[in-house]
Amino acid sequence: MAILPVSANRTSTPLMNQRLMFQLNADQLALQRQYDQLSSGRSVLKISDNPAAANRALGLNRTIDRGNQLVRNADSTIGYYDSADTALSQIDNALITARATAVQGVETINSDDEREALALTIREAINSVYTAGNAMFRDQQLLGGILNGGNAYSYVDNEIVYSGRDAVGKTMLGGGDLSEINVTASDSLGTNGVFLKGEPLGAALDYDTRLVDMRGGAGVAPGAIELSGGDSTVEVDLSNASTIGDVVDVLSKVELEGRPLSVTISNDSIEIKYADDLPGTLAIQDTKGSTLASDLSISNPGGLKAPPLTGDHLSPRLTSETKIEDLAFGTGVDLSSGITIKQGSQSFSIDLSEAEKVGDVLIAINRSGADVHAELNNADGSIQLRALRSGVDYSVGENGSNAARALGIRSATEATTLDELGRGRGVVLNTQSEDLVITRPDGVELNLDLEGAETIEDVINLIRNHPNNQDTARVLVGLNTVGNGIELQAPPGANPMSIRQPQLSNAGTRLGLIPEGEIEAFGETVGSVNQIAGDDYMPRDAGGALDTLLRLETAIRDNDVVEIERLQVRLDEDLDRASQTRGKIGVWTRNLQDMKASTETNVIQMTEQLSNEVDADLATVISDLSQRQLSLEASMRIIGQTSQLTVLNYL
Repeated sequence: MAILPVSANRTSTPLMNQRLMFQLNADQLALQRQYDQLSSGRSVLKISDNPAAANRALGLNRTIDRGNQLVRNADSTIGYYDSADTALSQIDNALITARATAVQGVETINSDDEREALALTIREAINSVYTAGNAMFRDQQLLGGILNGGNAYSYVDNEIVYSGRDAVGKTMLGGGDLSEINVTASDSLGTNGVFLKGEPLGAALDYDTRLVDMRGGAGVAPGAIELSGGDSTVEVDLSNASTIGDVVDVLSKVELEGRPLSVTISNDSIEIKYADDLPGTLAIQDTKGSTLASDLSISNPGGLKAPPLTGDHLSPRLTSETKIEDLAFGTGVDLSSGITIKQGSQSFSIDLSEAEKVGDVLIAINRSGADVHAELNNADGSIQLRALRSGVDYSVGENGSNAARALGIRSATEATTLDELGRGRGVVLNTQSEDLVITRPDGVELNLDLEGAETIEDVINLIRNHPNNQDTARVLVGLNTVGNGIELQAPPGANPMSIRQPQLSNAGTRLGLIPEGEIEAFGETVGSVNQIAGDDYMPRDAGGALDTLLRLETAIRDNDVVEIERLQVRLDEDLDRASQTRGKIGVWTRNLQDMKASTETNVIQMTEQLSNEVDADLATVISDLSQRQLSLEASMRIIGQTSQLTVLNYL
């Protein structure tokens, strides 16, 4: 607290008055600052009061604000987690009830009324899972995808259609990566699962192939390369190239010692040589920092290898921009006939005649009206289909040719194994006699023993190669050209062609040639042939908990014990999936609570440090205030005394 000394006698009156007024103003300002500190509780009211402390306080304030925001994020996310846990608990309870009901359903002594009561119990479980699947928190779906405000599930013709999404919301809950705040219906209920994974389509290299897509998706990095014909070197900048066509265009304009280059693209490689096809030195290497030549496998430092130089293994990954003509490693595929998708009793014919790219195929399928979602599997370059409707069978077949097979998505092919038939239950064969008997229209019988047959192709070959089936009246066998299934054709005769499964065999039923519950089927005359057109022998389940429950309800009403037993296994899988998802939510909640507690502790510590930096010590402020008041009073007393002085006081 600075106090100016009292003026000496030889000081002039104006200077003395100025010094006294300065002291008075300083005391008043200091006193006001003490009052401000006392009223605000802060010792630092502006940066100039204490620049070092103010700078530290700014940093602490930022840390505290961030911590408080993280705590608010944690509170909000815990709300999501708690609501999701409640919904998943409801799903778990419903599946447990359904599992117990399924055990009762396999009893053969149940009356019709008892089966109906069990089916109603399953219906209640379906409604419970349906309600939980549509649960919301803050106007957003808990399981049907973040930012989805509508219902994820809806009833359509006693079946359940999924219209949600797999979008996952994330938020900042601490250091590091963002944390997920919701789970999806796919994680918890198995909805929107892949019911058909196609075969790799094999994309070929062409002029428009992007460099980032080459080498199976590993990509080729643009850069600069050096080319030499032996005497001189040319540096070519390809850093702006985006497609392999850009590389070809630039290199095709290069001349080495007067000799132009020829650059061509094949299905899997690029070839560089001299346009005159004559021998010579052709050296290619990367400049410093570039890997273009190495990535294209055309690096030839010093020209040790004679032209042509071939860079192979450049096949690109499959993308939505891949041309149809580049599929099958450049052979192309014919999609003009289109494909057929069946879901339950509905059939959808999809026209692909105008498709030029793989993306056009995906769009056509997704807009067909069928409750499926087609997408690319980037891992192996194939098309995969997801089921959106629970409670129905799915099938993808032909529409007059082989477009589905060409796209790798025909759901029932010759490669299907007999063990896969009957939804994984396989085929029951006779041990001492034939398993199938085909009677041609001319009366010739083909006795077929399927022992040793492993695939549909093996069965087809047994029919084709049967010793009694080598004449002009032979039975022709193959897959249906529309939809799926096996087709038998023979010239018309006195009687229709027939196929039967003797004794215990169910091979005809499993192969789709004999209706369920029958032991024999007869052909129909269509045009100039007598034929038996089999049903799809490999229908696909939609998958997921709701699909299982809908099928279980039907199986209980039909007293289909074998199907109920199959669905019991699926119920166990569905319950495991839901329980694991709920467990994951529990782990997230526990970790988040720990993180929140740690953040709150950190905020308290930072707040304490901030208080030490900027908060005023009230005891000190009051003490300083008292001293400053005394100083002000003294200054005013001196001013009053000096103002009364006259020259007579000095005589």
